[in-house]
Amino acid sequence: MSNYYDGLNLKLLAAIPSGATRVLELGCSNGRLGQRFKELHPGVQWWGVDLAKEAVKAASAHLDRVFELNLDSADLAVLEGGFDVIVIGDLLEHLRSPVKTLEALYDLATPDGQIVCCLPNMAHLSVIERLVAGDISYDHMGLLDETHTRFFSPSSAFKTFLDGGWLPHLQDQYRVDVPQTPFASHIIQAAQALGLPEDTARRNLGLYQMILVCKKWSMDALQRPGPSVPISIIVPVNRPWQYDLNIARSPGLREINAEIISLQGADSAAAAYAEGVKHASHAWRVLVHQDVYFPTGSGFALARQLALLEQAGLTGAPVGFAGLEAALSPVASVRYSGMVIDRTSLFDHPGSECALSLDEFAVALHRDSPVSIDPSLGWHLWGTDLCLQAEALAKRPVARVLQVPLFHNSTTAYALPDAYYESADRLLTKYPQLDRIPTLCGEITRTATDATAVA
Repeated sequence: MSNYYDGLNLKLLAAIPSGATRVLELGCSNGRLGQRFKELHPGVQWWGVDLAKEAVKAASAHLDRVFELNLDSADLAVLEGGFDVIVIGDLLEHLRSPVKTLEALYDLATPDGQIVCCLPNMAHLSVIERLVAGDISYDHMGLLDETHTRFFSPSSAFKTFLDGGWLPHLQDQYRVDVPQTPFASHIIQAAQALGLPEDTARRNLGLYQMILVCKKWSMDALQRPGPSVPISIIVPVNRPWQYDLNIARSPGLREINAEIISLQGADSAAAAYAEGVKHASHAWRVLVHQDVYFPTGSGFALARQLALLEQAGLTGAPVGFAGLEAALSPVASVRYSGMVIDRTSLFDHPGSECALSLDEFAVALHRDSPVSIDPSLGWHLWGTDLCLQAEALAKRPVARVLQVPLFHNSTTAYALPDAYYESADRLLTKYPQLDRIPTLCGEITRTATDATAVA
């Protein structure tokens, strides 16, 4: 932790793109971070903002321009804009409305602009220890800094950035790992009682500071008039807390008044979809995991893109949000397609009109589609099967992958369960003419099931 507290956050510095040309730093303090970056990359223009007069005066000796602004009340338009990188070091947790600040920064950034940010993790074991002890007394610095006004965990941080128009990725982190103590052991057991694997619990409990790099999500298309369709959302639920923290409070679903159909007790994706369809009012139905969050703007994007498919008469094929498509050059292979923030990683690739496989965290089907979810596949690989069904009917790959920034806020570890391999065997049996079936979790082959979690 010495690198963090010595006044120069080296991991934050390392995360700033070396090709940055015009940088804005919020909370620049004495300007040391910008000074060091300018030494390493001469020619960069670096502007700073801070609330304290003393800091502004000190930073002015090192940075190109420095502004004294209260970010809770200032109009950031005075900063002119055109920044390709915006650095936010240990600041968002001090603001009353971080989303409003991120929205303002969206307008100041270039189309390919990025935010590089450092945030504390309030789900660290040391904070939970105080909560359990019943004493969350604040400190002069650290996670419980007495000047913090907002608390962040990895999931809440990602939702905040997404709602502000940014696509976050956990680039690096500071860790204070979980000690081998009876208290830590009991907290891990409590996490497991919620359904979290031990590896996931330890990853969350040991994370002290997050270094996020966030891309700007282009929302220009949403600002133009265009068609839209109503949508029914079908959600199998077995962890009500997970449903409540994600689907139930998704602003992207509220903005389009989506019909949400939650149901319990289904023993397969096919059973869940069949039961949900009985209650669905709309032609487009999305079967989605309970741990998916639809951020601000995502509902508009989804309704717009599905409407365009409907206008073009393309309602027969399945529609997903992440998958694989064929790549014919330079050699026959597959490539990623779609957009999703998967746990703490950004998966950002072009959409597709010829997907070979779809991830099952969210799949849309129109009521006129001739394909159907196979109950024998349980909860795994049915998205890939839908692609294969549609391909067999059309004599070519026709499944679609959209570009809608969903957050798959999964708590599962990166290990595939036995049920996945059972579904893989059934899929091979269903398509005896295929020797290999590519999926996001690895290639399924007839000689062996070789599947690994997406890196």
